[in-house]
Amino acid sequence: MYGLKNKKVTQPDRRLPGRLALVAALAATSAAHADDDNWLTKDWEISGYARQYLSWNLENPTLIGPGPNGLDGRQEGDYRGDLSMVRTVGKLNVFRDFGAVRFKTTGRVSREASTSYLDDVQDVADAWARTGGVPESSVDLIDDSYNDEELREFWLQGDLTDNLNLKIGRQQVVWGETDFFQLMDVIHGYDFRWRSFLEPENEELRKPLNMVNLTQRFDDAGGSLQLIYIPGRLNDEEDRGNSYDVEGGRWANQPNRGVPFATAPFGSNVRYNYHHPDADMDDDSYGLRWNGLAGDWGYSLAWFHGPNPNPVANPNPATNNAAPELFLGPYEGTYEGGPGEAGEFIYPYIDVFGISANNYFPSLDVVFSTELAYIPEAPYNAGIESSSQGRGCGFFPGFCGIEEKNLFRSMFRLDKQVDLTGVLGTSRPSFLSVQVFNNWIADFEKDEQLVNTAGFSGDTEEFSSIVTAVLATNYANDQINPTLAVGSDLTYGGGFVIPSVEFVYGDHIRVRLEADIFFDREEQDRPLQDFNDTNLFGYFAGNDQLVARLTYQF
Repeated sequence: MYGLKNKKVTQPDRRLPGRLALVAALAATSAAHADDDNWLTKDWEISGYARQYLSWNLENPTLIGPGPNGLDGRQEGDYRGDLSMVRTVGKLNVFRDFGAVRFKTTGRVSREASTSYLDDVQDVADAWARTGGVPESSVDLIDDSYNDEELREFWLQGDLTDNLNLKIGRQQVVWGETDFFQLMDVIHGYDFRWRSFLEPENEELRKPLNMVNLTQRFDDAGGSLQLIYIPGRLNDEEDRGNSYDVEGGRWANQPNRGVPFATAPFGSNVRYNYHHPDADMDDDSYGLRWNGLAGDWGYSLAWFHGPNPNPVANPNPATNNAAPELFLGPYEGTYEGGPGEAGEFIYPYIDVFGISANNYFPSLDVVFSTELAYIPEAPYNAGIESSSQGRGCGFFPGFCGIEEKNLFRSMFRLDKQVDLTGVLGTSRPSFLSVQVFNNWIADFEKDEQLVNTAGFSGDTEEFSSIVTAVLATNYANDQINPTLAVGSDLTYGGGFVIPSVEFVYGDHIRVRLEADIFFDREEQDRPLQDFNDTNLFGYFAGNDQLVARLTYQF
C-alpha cells in the first residue's frame, strides 16, 4: 500500500474473465438459436428498486474536537433529533436464462445528501487532522465513505456435466446459519461504515467478489461438494475483509466521531496496509464445503482460507518504544507503515473450519440449528496495562502487538411458529427465533492482556456469550409487519432493542420504520484519552436513532 502509492501500476482488467466467459457462452448458445432472429434480445428479466433512507439521532452523539491546547476540546453541540442520514439508493438487476447458461448482472448506485450534523462531523475531522500537520482529513465522508457506484453481480452459471455446476464471475456465496454475527459467513467482508450491522438484508452490506464457484453433486451419497476459489489479484483490495468506520463518520466507535485514524492527531495515524507480507490481499483465497443429509439432519462441513474478517492493528515499534511492555508477536520486524505513524491495520490470513447442522422436531414444532467454527491462530491485539499510560500500550490499548490464539466459536438457534393471534390479534402465527453465540479461547492466558478491539481497553475474557431473539408478526394479511429484535451481551454487558414495522402497499411500495436503541455497561467519554473497560455495546453508545426507509421495487 505504502510502497506503491506514488507509482503508476498497471492492474489487470478484473472484468476480463467474466467478459470472455460471456462471449464464449453466447457464441455457443447462438448456434442453438440460429433460426430465431430475436433470441438475443428477448426474455430478459429486469428488476430492482429505488430506495430512500432517512435517520434521526435519538440522543446526542459525542462529537469533540481538539481544543486550543490539544485534548481539552468540548462537545460541539446538541445533535439530538438532528438528521444523521439522507441516503438515496438505486439498484438494477438484469437476468437471462439462455438455456445451457444463465447470466446476471446487478449494479447499485448510492448517493448521500449532507446534513448539518455530518457537516460538523467533517469539520471536526478536519480539525483533528490539522493537529497532525495536514490541512484537512484525508477522507471526505460523503464522497469517500458513503457515495458509491458498484457492480454487485456479474456472473455466468451453467452445468458442465449432469452433476457438475460452474458459476463464475462477481457474486456472493453465503455459508453458515447465523443472522447477526459471523461464524462461517467469512468468505466476504461487510461494509459497516454507512449503517453498521443493522441493515435487515445482509446482502446489501456484504462485499461481492470475483470468484470461481464449482459444485459437484454426489447423488448416491446424498450430498454435494462446493469449491470456492477467489483470485486475489482479480479483486480490489478494499473488497476484502470488513470495513469499519475508522474515518470518524456517523458510525465511528464511541467517542471517535470526527477522529480520522488515517490522519489522526499527534502522529497517531493508523492506515490500512493491504500488502503486508502476512496479510497480502493479492494472495488467493479458497475453500471447500460439503452439504449432506444424515437421516433427518441436514449438515455441512467447511474449510476456508482467507483474510481475517476484522482488521488488527500492527504497531510501529519506532513510535511505541516508550512502552516497555511492547511486544510484536508473530509480526515482529514486519511493520510496513509510515515511519511517523502509530501502526497499520492489516488482515492476516487465517483458516476457518466449520460444522453446521439443522433439524425439525415435530413434537416441539421447532427447527434447531447450530454452527461450530474453529480458527487456529486467530489474531488478537494485546496490551492494556502500561506504565507509560496507565491503560494502554504506546499510543492506544491493544498496541503492544498481536497475539495468535486458538478460537472456538459456536451458535445455537431455535426457530418456532408461535400462535399469538389470540394475544396480539395477529392475522397468522408469528415467527420467533432465539440465538446464542459463544466464543472460547482455548489457550487463553490472562497476562497476555488481549483486547476485543484495538483502541479500547476492554479486556477479552476466555469465555463470552451473546443472546439474541427476533419476533416477527403480521397484521392485515401481511400488509403491516412489526418485528422486535433484542440482544444482550452476557459477558461484557449491554445490549440492544430494535422495534420496527414494515408497511406493504401493493406490489411495489414498502415503508419501513425502525428504532435502534443500545445499552452498555461502560463507554469511553472522550476521544484519545481516559481509556476504560469499554466493549462491544459501549462502541455503539450515542447511536440511538430512528430510521425511515421508503422502497419502490420493480
